[in-house]
Amino acid sequence: MTKERNSSKYIKFLALTAGLAILTGCGSYEKQSAGMYGAWQSGNAETATIEVTKQAEKAAGSRDELLWRLEQGAIMATAGNLEGSTEAFNTAEDIVNKYEEEAKVKVASKGASLLTNQTVLPYRGRGYDKIMMNTYKALNFMQLQDMDGARVELNRTFQRQSDAVAENQKRIEEAVAKAEASKEGNLTGEDGKSAPKYDVEKAQQDPNFAAASGEMLADIEKRILPYADYVNPFSVFLDGVYFSHAGLDSADVERARKSFERVRSMSPGSYIDQDYVMAEQLADGVQPGALTYVLFSTGSAPTRDEIRIDIPLFLVSSVSYAGAAFPKLKYHENYIPQMTAIDDSGNTHVSERLCSMDAVISKDFKNAWPSVLTNTLLTTATKAIAGKLLEDSVRNEDWKVRLIAKAANIGFQAATNRADLRTWTTLPKEFSYVRMQTPESGVVQLKIGLHQATVEVDPGKTNIVMVRSVNQMTVPVVNSFTLN
Repeated sequence: MTKERNSSKYIKFLALTAGLAILTGCGSYEKQSAGMYGAWQSGNAETATIEVTKQAEKAAGSRDELLWRLEQGAIMATAGNLEGSTEAFNTAEDIVNKYEEEAKVKVASKGASLLTNQTVLPYRGRGYDKIMMNTYKALNFMQLQDMDGARVELNRTFQRQSDAVAENQKRIEEAVAKAEASKEGNLTGEDGKSAPKYDVEKAQQDPNFAAASGEMLADIEKRILPYADYVNPFSVFLDGVYFSHAGLDSADVERARKSFERVRSMSPGSYIDQDYVMAEQLADGVQPGALTYVLFSTGSAPTRDEIRIDIPLFLVSSVSYAGAAFPKLKYHENYIPQMTAIDDSGNTHVSERLCSMDAVISKDFKNAWPSVLTNTLLTTATKAIAGKLLEDSVRNEDWKVRLIAKAANIGFQAATNRADLRTWTTLPKEFSYVRMQTPESGVVQLKIGLHQATVEVDPGKTNIVMVRSVNQMTVPVVNSFTLN
């Protein structure tokens, strides 16, 4: 009787957990963001703003609020609502800072989410999220002519890059500790109960698993460019532009020179060479004259898909493998790779790439992979082994009990074996730029794929023209402001 009661309680637990997981899946970020993303992709920034604001307010205090605020900030900036954008990013930064403070004082559980998956955890922001968050805030402040605010955000951007390296090292160390604890049979879940013994390293060496995961990573590797870890060339470039044209002293000029020098090493081109020379000449007191920068952000950053890979369970039974759900990057090729600016004399200036967000995000994905791999292997194996043990424990029970146990196990595995696909979807695929002397007429003609635009700039001053193109068909959004 005791055995039957225990089995029944476990079945009810699994069934309830599966039901909760299914309900959670129905409200997933991917489904909730479909309306916002659809409006954004169709070029309807107004509808996208309404949709993202509704979802962001609805998500207040939830595990996905950070992601919604990042989307909201990017969409509002494109729509021209700089104050609203900055407010959204401020909220996002408050959430990021809270999570980072918690991480400093709280020891991470080695068995976190062993019976669920990463989707039920709060979205804490990836390294590139945080860097772009402060980069966009700096751009907002520059447009609002708040140069002190822009300086603060650029300083924060620089710090975010350093912090991301340390955070990744910590993740790797935690993953190694989890894997070692599991191999020795010392891994515990959040409830304090021991998890089944599992050898992560041995699982990675399984020929089937190694082939499937290696193929996926090889595709990602192709996208990676020689950027330093967690360094975004666009953010570094913006730092150089700000401190060369709005700097206050020789230290600012030297900072600009170093920033341009770093960009040259990652994204070489004629424009960045000219900016580097300009910064060197500034140190000697030579002023560059009135310049116009056309910053072109185009396309959509990678989103995430799910890939199923069988992992070995090392069980002496009929169940030797289980399907594990891993995230994979999905790249989007519907974009305009270059734009052209035309000056008073009819000279054309073709944009040169500053930063591939495909490369930035791919490198971030690769760096995070050891932690994602370890957590996924452990959670999938733990749930599969626990489910098998449950079914074995009721083998001698009534057929109804066995059927319920099997159904509960199947439902639980299906509902919880899901990859975390949450990601900032409104980031661009690439940043590029044009550098030209500001036309005396105060007019710059732009050719952006099939689209054309005329933008007014301030003669005699340094201007920044911002162009956002989502895909080849949508009309680009263009705005401009002076930097000095």
